[in-house]
Formats: sequence, structure tokens, C-alpha cells
Amino acid sequence: MRSLHALPVLRRIGAGVATAALASGSALALAAPASAAPSSVDGVSLTWALNDESGGGAYFGGCNFLTAGLAGDTGSSRLWTEADGFYKPSEGNVSIEKNSPAGYVAPTWATKCQNPSGSGNVTPQPGSTTANRAVFAAGTGQVDVEAGTAQIAWEGDLTIVFYGGLTYWSVSDPELTVAADGTGTLTGTASGYGTSMEDMSQWVPLAPEEIVLADLSGVEVTAQGLTVTPDYAGVEVSGEGVNQVRTGSAWGAFPQSFVDFNGKTGQAAYWYSSGGAADPKKPAKPIDVAWEIATTPEPEPEPEPGDGEVPIEVEVPVVTDPEPEPEPGALSWTINGTSAVSLGRASASDAGFSATGSLHAITVSDTRTDGAGWSLSGRASDFASAASSFSASALGWAPAATGTAAGLQAGPAVSAGSGAGLSEQRTLASATGAGQAEVATALTLLAPTGTAAGAYTSTLTLTALG
Repeated sequence: MRSLHALPVLRRIGAGVATAALASGSALALAAPASAAPSSVDGVSLTWALNDESGGGAYFGGCNFLTAGLAGDTGSSRLWTEADGFYKPSEGNVSIEKNSPAGYVAPTWATKCQNPSGSGNVTPQPGSTTANRAVFAAGTGQVDVEAGTAQIAWEGDLTIVFYGGLTYWSVSDPELTVAADGTGTLTGTASGYGTSMEDMSQWVPLAPEEIVLADLSGVEVTAQGLTVTPDYAGVEVSGEGVNQVRTGSAWGAFPQSFVDFNGKTGQAAYWYSSGGAADPKKPAKPIDVAWEIATTPEPEPEPEPGDGEVPIEVEVPVVTDPEPEPEPGALSWTINGTSAVSLGRASASDAGFSATGSLHAITVSDTRTDGAGWSLSGRASDFASAASSFSASALGWAPAATGTAAGLQAGPAVSAGSGAGLSEQRTLASATGAGQAEVATALTLLAPTGTAAGAYTSTLTLTALG
């Protein structure tokens, strides 16, 4: 039996026991003590849904949606088809995920317009959105928690598609800057194709240009990252063809350069209040940026004069034993990773706090000749922070298994936050005979609404029987 055990500060592997942490953060994350100097960070994630309209139903073309990568040229303002091959749930450092009964999952061409309950497609009505969002991974930069500043850059492309493909454009290589006064900007390189809602025969490539994707204020930089809602309410924009309505509870706009660029794509009116029924779906959604600043353990104190401590050193040579004779057959399994398994920073929704991650891949080797078979199962302990906890039923998984093992099959998916989840023993994979197997599983978390903020950990214990 091997245990994936939570180690909040030190991560290590002991004799025969692999250790890693399952942790949830974001709205659940506590700020660690401020760093005394700028820290280099990598593996930074940026998660953003832009606004509800970016996943809303369209009056023509089914829905508006996000897709990873730079979309190709359709040659005219027309609806996309699956055969175009433009729709991609992931490419490079960018992935798309949408809300579903099982939490945030990767959408497909067939599911991209479904509402979060999976009961049907979204509509143009206010409040109806797929809740799809883009995730940029592998960001790098500098963070100074004490000064409240950050400079992070990502590489990757995201395409924003409206009316099923009649108009679309892309954002590449976003950069985040946060100043000491709590203000900041998210910028990126915009490109795409120009058309007009009034004259859709227009179709011209647009020269790439840097635009402001979001203006930020009141930003709080912590050792785990930041979450901030971009400025929209009360923001004024102007320009040729811009008829902003500045009354009502939902009036406002994305940044001026954002709106100016979309004056060329034909989407401009969807990024500011224009007095239409869709205005409540236009305000910017929160941006979530997650990083991890390693804490440095305090050095051991130097001995005081007069302590009488004398160091003693000795070198023990390596003694090479002959290789043991191989056993005639055995069942063995290995967790292919020793680092913590992180679920990142959870995102808040009406359903609760959701997060996703992946368990380290597991290799199972069965060289026995008796055909006994084997099974691999797991069970998680409750998630706990320094001051609170919630049930392991909030954790679920979706196993997958490949290989040559006879009768190999993955265990059934377990929904997060529904029923007992992984608080009970669940099958990860099984086989009926000898061979090799590679087992992987995606992890999903749906913590209850009202869960107290904190950095939570759980122990996932894996058991092999055979």
C-alpha cells in the first residue's frame, strides 16, 4: 500500500513510500508571509472566462466560444464546421475548460455550446452561458509580495469566436504587470480577420497589434497569486461607430484599445454597454493568476563560543553487492513522480469551489504466470487546513488505462462533490492477467459553497491487490 501524503513544507521520498500533496487553493488559499525580496516564479497559470457573452448563445451560429491556438483563415465570414479543424480544447500552453455536472472539463466540438448542467445548449438570454474559460500555463516572471508588484508573461494563443465563426480574433502571449499601488494591466497581441455585422462580405486579415486586455485596480499580490475583477463598471469608451449607453446597472466597457481593435472584427458592441438585451452578459469576469513562492527554511543557528562542539567527519566507501537473481515472476507498481500533486487555486461558482489536476502516472508490471490478475484502488482522507476541513467526497477522478495487461480496464469515473466521491475506496484500474499497464487519472474537486478560505491538504492512499 502506498500513500500520497500531504507535506505542506517539505516534499521527499522515504524508503518504499512515495509522498505528494493534494492541495486546493485560489479562493480557498491563505496568503503566506510576504517575501522580503522579488522572487522568480515559473509554472504560473492564468485563468479567465473574459465575460459571460464569450460563452453565451448566439442568435445565429449556435453560440460564442473560446478555442485554443490561432485559428486558420476561413476565407470569408462563415460558420465553422468540425471538418475545418479549427476548434481545439488545447494547444501548447493554452487549454479550454467549461463547467459541467462533473466540474470543469475539456469541451469538445459537440459539447462546446452546452449549458453547465448539460441539459441543453445555451441561449442569448442573460444568465445563460457555458462558463467556458481559457487557461494559460507555464507563465514566468518576478513577484514581490512585500512590495505588492508582479511581472508575469505567458506564451500561447487563444481565439475568441462569436456567432459560430462569423467573426473571430486571437490573443497571443499575454503579459501581466502589477504596480505597488495595486493597479495593473493585462496586455496581449491581437490578430484575426476583419468583417462587419452590417456587411459580412468584408473579410480581411488584420495586422497584429498590442492591446490592453484588462485594466486592473485594487490588486492584492499574495504568495499564492492573485484574483481580481478587471475594471468595467463605469468605464467610458468612444470612437467611430461606438454608441455607448451610460445608464443602467450594467453599463461600462473593456479597455479602449480592446474596443478599438474589435471595431475591425465586427465584435465591438459586445465589449461595451450598447443598450441591448445582452448588456448584463458583457461585464468582465474575474482573472485568476496562480503561482507558488517557495519558502526558504531558516538556517541552523551557529554555535555560541564556548559550546565545545567539535565536528567529526568520516567517509564510508560504497560496497558493490552482486546483482540478485531475478524472481521467476512478480507484481510490481511504481508511481512515476515524487512531487506534490497540486490542484492549484480553486475557482468560486454557485456550485462551490472547483479545481482540477492530474495524478502522477502509475506503471504496473505483472510477470507472474499464474494469471491471478490485480486491482489498484484508492481512497482520500478529508481535506484539512489549519482552521477548517471538508469531506473527501468533494474529490473525484476519471481513470484511464493503457497497456498489454490481459483484461486491462480503467475503473469508473467518480464525480466530485456528488455522493461519497473518493471518501470511499474506489477502483482505479484492474487486469485479469500478466502484462504491463500505464494508469493515469484526472482529478476534480468541488468543495462546498461556504468553505472557509485556507490551504487544504488530503492524503490519497493507493492499494494494489493481486
